Amino acid sequence: MEIRTLQTFQVVAEELNMTKAAIKLNYSQPTITKHIQSLEAELGSTLLMKKNGKYILTYAGEELYKRSINILKEINLIKNISPDHGNHISLKLQGHDYYGFRYFMPAITKMSRITPTVNFTLKGSNNEDTISKILKNEVDVGIITGKIASSDIIAQPIGFESAALCIHHSIYKQNYQLEDYFANYPIIIDQSEYYNYDNTFQQTLNQPTIINTTSDEIVQEAILSGKMLGIVRTGRLQQHIDSGTIKIIEVIAKEEQVQVIMNKSNYTNQTISTLFNLVCQQGIHNAPKLQTIKWA
Repeated sequence: MEIRTLQTFQVVAEELNMTKAAIKLNYSQPTITKHIQSLEAELGSTLLMKKNGKYILTYAGEELYKRSINILKEINLIKNISPDHGNHISLKLQGHDYYGFRYFMPAITKMSRITPTVNFTLKGSNNEDTISKILKNEVDVGIITGKIASSDIIAQPIGFESAALCIHHSIYKQNYQLEDYFANYPIIIDQSEYYNYDNTFQQTLNQPTIINTTSDEIVQEAILSGKMLGIVRTGRLQQHIDSGTIKIIEVIAKEEQVQVIMNKSNYTNQTISTLFNLVCQQGIHNAPKLQTIKWA
């Protein structure tokens, strides 16, 4: 059934006059007649009949007219929907790539069931950039590790992570001390993390060669290459640690909080608060556990 034939029928049913209906619709009379005949053929019912030289609605015509009012009303409402209606809510999320997968993705999945019209943009970044953008309201919800100094941010602990000096199992030596590793391998460090590793290095006679980067992915790949040491958040390599592919030779920081954060100004924003709470539900009980490999 075509919408235009139903629209034609509605006007004819109201006017009960083909000429007036044609003028109102800006159609020719033959077009009006064709639309009515097409509709009758499709429904298998006579909708109009003449009595004493005037058109009247049959029972089928009266029933169709009653229903056409609601049908066309709904169609008009649909036509008036803005092209971006239902897609105007877009949440920006940010945190390290590992957090995006472990904490954000389950929350996004749940949120999509609750509010399917929300769009998500998920960006991997370091703590400093995430906090900065939360404060500027350029990001709606973030996940960071460590403490937050700003009172403009709402933070909720969702887990714990430790930072550790790690090595690939292929170059791990059970009888090595720290200075032995430092003498043979450089250490790659993500400077955006602000690890407090000075005390660890001061305990050794050999000062290590340090390669600075701003990407935890580069650190992870460097460790996995079997050519370098690296300081990294253990949760992001937990699978490799559990399998024995990567070994921990020194814990740099133990059980720092992983926190989901949002700007206080968004507290009353139901959509942002809902996602924030869904991330919180991932909870501390889902946080990875540190399994330190002892060395002699």
